[in-house]
Amino acid sequence: MKRVEISASDVPKRYILAENSSRKSHNNTSGAALAPSGSGASNAPGPSPAPKNKKHKNKKKKLGGWLLGFFAGALAGSISGFIFSLLFKLLLAVVRGGGKDSGPAIFSSLIKRKEDLAFLDKEDGLASLELIGRGGCGEVYKAELPGSNGRMIAIKKIIQPPKDAEELTADEHSKLMNKKMRQIRSEINTVGQIRHRNLLPLLAHVSRPDCHYLIYEFMKNGSLQDMLNQVSEGTRELDWLTRHKIALGVAAGLEYLHMNHKPHIIHRDLKPANVLLDDDMEARIADFGLAKAVPEYHTHITTSNVAGTVGYIAPEYHQTLKFTDRCDIYSFGVLLAVLVMGRLPSDEFFQNTNEMSLVKWLKNVMTSDDPKQAIDSKLLGNGYEEQMLLVLKIACFCTLENPKERPNSKDVRCMLSQIKH
Repeated sequence: MKRVEISASDVPKRYILAENSSRKSHNNTSGAALAPSGSGASNAPGPSPAPKNKKHKNKKKKLGGWLLGFFAGALAGSISGFIFSLLFKLLLAVVRGGGKDSGPAIFSSLIKRKEDLAFLDKEDGLASLELIGRGGCGEVYKAELPGSNGRMIAIKKIIQPPKDAEELTADEHSKLMNKKMRQIRSEINTVGQIRHRNLLPLLAHVSRPDCHYLIYEFMKNGSLQDMLNQVSEGTRELDWLTRHKIALGVAAGLEYLHMNHKPHIIHRDLKPANVLLDDDMEARIADFGLAKAVPEYHTHITTSNVAGTVGYIAPEYHQTLKFTDRCDIYSFGVLLAVLVMGRLPSDEFFQNTNEMSLVKWLKNVMTSDDPKQAIDSKLLGNGYEEQMLLVLKIACFCTLENPKERPNSKDVRCMLSQIKH
């Protein structure tokens, strides 16, 4: 058989890892005797010890460099981790409040002096105040702002769970603390910094070792949900023109949050309980504990779990955990339907229907021969039936399955404003 030999000139350069002299030296030191056959091979001089020692030293040097780099990196990582942990604890301490020394944070000129809130530093500061509400975040009290000639304020008390709570594990305590801190930060970062006639402004934040106080303007007429409940009980009246005014106010507030404020803000929990009514029955969107600011050029935000209230949450948020401003539009559509129908999504009435849902029931009725059956019976016969049906049509647009087909907040406000009285 003919022997095939490949010379160095036949090997592509990209496969040659070293020059011939280096390869020969490597071959000799490894003892692999890959010399070509021929009489001169046995007469080649033996390897000298100097190159071997030199290479051995180079290996030691490289190994030492790697070890030094590894330990230096580990040390730097430990120091960085310690510094990050310290900064995080300091930030958390600032948010939780370092005690009375930090004093209240004032966000509105309605509160002239920090001393006006000094009564909240007392252990029994709320003892004599009227409790006007209680929710998942805490209790709400009514008080007169000192030195304000009778101006009333609402104080939301958010209690920090004690660190040694027996009923909570360390992990549960940490999750609860983080949730409350996120809600406080969200309130401060949104309504603490913005002003609009249809948003409830945060006036101040007072931090204490065991709780936080969020100070708001007091809304005389309570929440829209309370008002609707009183109407259904027959103790209050809410005519159509006032309901339309409320709807228009909420739409204007959403338009400001979604389109005018930078960065855009998504409320995430729009519902009648979070719409308050002032002395003139002007709507104020409240409770920004779940609100999120959308970074510029972002189309959506992804969360680890669904937040909001059942009956008002957009279906795509349930399915993908991604939310956009169109999720707020869906919630607003449900709110519009509630205003016209006088029924909440949790109403037992919908549990006894085939659709088992306010939105699905409404869409079926609106395509039936008698869409007026969706209108609150207390509003029938007032001459505004056509206008109310138009509002229900807008509610159907806002609650379309495909979020891209829903109108934006500006479109909604424009449609509502074009409905003539």
